[in-house]
Amino acid sequence: MIQTFYRHLLMVSLVCAMVLPSIPVAAQSRDDEVMVSKCSEVYEFKMKGGQPIVKNKTVIEYESLRQYDVKIQPAVFYGDNIKLDEARCDGFSANYRSATPENVFFDDSRVCYFDVTLGKWGRKRRMTYERTFTDLHYFTRIVLGEQYFVKQKTVTFILPKEFEHYRLVDKNMSPAVTIEHKDKGGSRVVTYTINDMAPIKQEEAMPTVASVYPTVFVVGSFKDAADMFAWGRQLSDVDTAIPSLSDILADINRECHSDLDKIKNTYAWVQNNIRYVAFEEGISGHQPDKPAEVVRKRYGDCKGMALLLKTLQMSEIPTLAAINHAICTLEWQGKTYYLDATCNHIPLGHIPSNVQGMEVMVEEPGGAPSLRTVPVLPASANCDSVRIDLTMNHEFQLTGKASRWFKGDMKEMMLSMLDDNEAADRMQFMNNALNDKDHANKIEGAAWQDKDCRSEWAVVAATMTDGHSVEQVENELFVELDPDNMLMTAPIDTTDRKNDYVLPFPCRQVREVALTLPAGYRCEQLPDDYDRHTDVADLSCTFRQEVNTIIYRKVISLHHPRVPLDKIMAWNAQLKQWNEHAHEQIVLVKD
Repeated sequence: MIQTFYRHLLMVSLVCAMVLPSIPVAAQSRDDEVMVSKCSEVYEFKMKGGQPIVKNKTVIEYESLRQYDVKIQPAVFYGDNIKLDEARCDGFSANYRSATPENVFFDDSRVCYFDVTLGKWGRKRRMTYERTFTDLHYFTRIVLGEQYFVKQKTVTFILPKEFEHYRLVDKNMSPAVTIEHKDKGGSRVVTYTINDMAPIKQEEAMPTVASVYPTVFVVGSFKDAADMFAWGRQLSDVDTAIPSLSDILADINRECHSDLDKIKNTYAWVQNNIRYVAFEEGISGHQPDKPAEVVRKRYGDCKGMALLLKTLQMSEIPTLAAINHAICTLEWQGKTYYLDATCNHIPLGHIPSNVQGMEVMVEEPGGAPSLRTVPVLPASANCDSVRIDLTMNHEFQLTGKASRWFKGDMKEMMLSMLDDNEAADRMQFMNNALNDKDHANKIEGAAWQDKDCRSEWAVVAATMTDGHSVEQVENELFVELDPDNMLMTAPIDTTDRKNDYVLPFPCRQVREVALTLPAGYRCEQLPDDYDRHTDVADLSCTFRQEVNTIIYRKVISLHHPRVPLDKIMAWNAQLKQWNEHAHEQIVLVKD
């Protein structure tokens, strides 16, 4: 096993794991301003100086579909492992800049683009570019679609005999794509012909593009899982000496009474002291920084924060396109812990939802890799629970104490949102967390009772005054008890929606309100209970009386966060029915 910073700190054997994504399917639609009238895209595999490369030439023609000038920005991406040999577009000047995505600290992506006036209906502009992929470990996949409607396009792969161990894996193919295999001069030639393909559409909360739209994965840079593992292991052989190790250990071990305490505190130390940033591409996308540098800089990516061997493998597709995220595993007293130090607020034992059910490649004792599946936790592992205890004053206001409890991914999400607020705004954030969605209640004295990353629950509490939920009509009081502040239960906008909708993660949300009946009043009427089970979630709402207290309880257990496109309207209708029932009033009358 590799000697790592984590090993020094934990004094136990840790192994790393690489999380790998799954690949589902979705639909598409036509763009109405611009189309790709024709396109030829060729990828030719060659040997140069004993090293495999791929030469790419693309000629793409854009056509206006409007009776006014249309402006477009055709572009081509390149970087450390992709050389841009040439780019031109009908006489327009090229622009060059970094293409590092938002929330990524650094990657090596660059973009060459053109500010093009396409002109009125029928006007065409042609862009031509040539690139060389110099390291085929990073030549992993080609998405066949475009940002515009494609009238006609061909994508051709030419693989000489030297590349017979390479294969192309098709995913999410649509009726718009036909595939032809032939032999030409001893080379395999595979051509994907696309006709009348709708554009790729990026939407809020959609699955990844490569998991939805027609994509060709290139497999062959690694012979098998062991070869990929060895490649990643070699990259992780970095200097693990840490000059300040003794000081860090003293800080971690303070007030520890057991080895398990040391494990929890080590995990918490990394979460609290190392800021997460992303390194997405090139060698920095796969090689961890030295532990001493991570400690010195106080930031690192998922590999640097785990400081363990990063291995990359998917049982079906052994290619770097399978990369999603690097975590680590800890074997301790017969139990396996999956540790993700990029999550700042979860305790030891919780597995983030984005890695649950994924395949991971783990280094076993002796250095051999094994393929495992990360366990899937129930929805209740991620909880958001509100408890409100109320009485009614003489002005018919509801007053009392409210507390909100977060666990698992809910805890991580809410405390990360708190961190993102400026210090001056954090009190308002806590107030809003305990208020209704319209922030109509008066919240006072909000404070965190616990938010330590080692704790299972984070708890915030305050006193509350609700002056708008009681209506008096003669001798009757009509009271609504729904706090109406649940997450992920808003209707999904279906306007021009083309893809499935993915909610953040499975979860269980509970809202419980206990109202002590005011003196001289009795409960005349309680709404009926509501209980529905759907493909996405279980929804319930109950009202009951216990002596002189009314207990309102509303629960959603979200089991399957991906809502298929053709079921979004039904899901919206179910949410509406559930929420309408939750808003029904109890009726109190004078004795």
